[in-house]
Amino acid sequence: MVNRPPRIKDIISGIILLAAGEKEPLPLEKVHEIIHAMKSHESILSGLRFSVTGAVCYSRDVDQTISFLADGGYLEIVGGSAFLGEHGPEFRDYLSRFLSNYQIETIHSASLRFHERVRRDFRGSRKDT
Repeated sequence: MVNRPPRIKDIISGIILLAAGEKEPLPLEKVHEIIHAMKSHESILSGLRFSVTGAVCYSRDVDQTISFLADGGYLEIVGGSAFLGEHGPEFRDYLSRFLSNYQIETIHSASLRFHERVRRDFRGSRKDT
């Protein structure tokens, strides 16, 4: 293990991958918005930048991370939702090569809060339709 500060891409990857499931969809339309809302409460997200225009939230870092995860087989994108990809379970091993257990647990804790917000927001938006 090299133990270095996690890069924002690693943090976002961990949060998304630990929240993604093989059968439960992770709606990509909500990812930017929820991570933006979490930023003020999660110090681990302090380096993340967003553009906010009206009701639209966008982060190039989040977008690039989702593309990286999909290209690497960690996420599978189907119809605007993400699912855990073929290599998704290997991501924790990838992180453990250079992050401490404490850093990984911090990312995991943020992911649990992210997942809860996605479930709550996604469930709420499905009731509206």
